[in-house]
Amino acid sequence: MNETSEHDKTNKSLEESEQLLIASEISEQMVLDHPSYKQLADQLSQVEQKSQEHWNNWLLAQAELENLKRRTEREVANAHKYALDKFAYEILTVVDNLERSLVTKISGNEALKDFYVGIELTLKSLLEILQKFGITPINPLGEMFDPEKHTAVTTKEDPAAKPSVVLEVVQKGYWLKDRLLRPALVVVAK
Repeated sequence: MNETSEHDKTNKSLEESEQLLIASEISEQMVLDHPSYKQLADQLSQVEQKSQEHWNNWLLAQAELENLKRRTEREVANAHKYALDKFAYEILTVVDNLERSLVTKISGNEALKDFYVGIELTLKSLLEILQKFGITPINPLGEMFDPEKHTAVTTKEDPAAKPSVVLEVVQKGYWLKDRLLRPALVVVAK
C-alpha cells in the first residue's frame, strides 16, 4: 500500500507539473497574443527606431561640426596669410606707374635729374616694403611662356628666339607668398 501510494503521488506530481507547464505555455501564448502586448512591442519598436534616427542625426551633426571647425581654421589661416591681397594688388598700380616714369626718363636734362633720383628711391623703398610682406615680382624675360604665371598680350616673330619664349615684359607679375597675385603681361615669340 505504501508503494502504491507513493506511485500515485508521483503520478499526481507529474500530472500537476505537466498541467503547470501547459498552463504556463498557454498563459505565455496568451500574453504574446494579447493586444496590449502587441501594442507595447510596436511602441518599443518605434522607440528603438526613433532612437536610432536620433543617434544617426547626432553622428551627422558631430561630423558637420568637425568639418565646419576644420574649414573655419583653414579660412582663418588663409585670411591671416593673404590679408594683404587686395591692398597689395592696388599698390602694384603705383609700382607700375613709378616704373613707367623711369622708362620714359629724359636723359641730359639736369633739372629733372634729382626728380628721377627721387622716383628711383621711392620705387626702391616701395619694392623693399612689398618684399618684406612676401610680395615678389615675376619678371619672366627670356623664360618659356607659362600660362599659369603669364598672360600673353601678343605674339611676335623673332627668328633668333625659340617659340613660346617671352620676348618682352609689358607689365611684371607678382606673387603673394605662394599664391599668384597678378600674372605678368608678356609678348611671346611665335
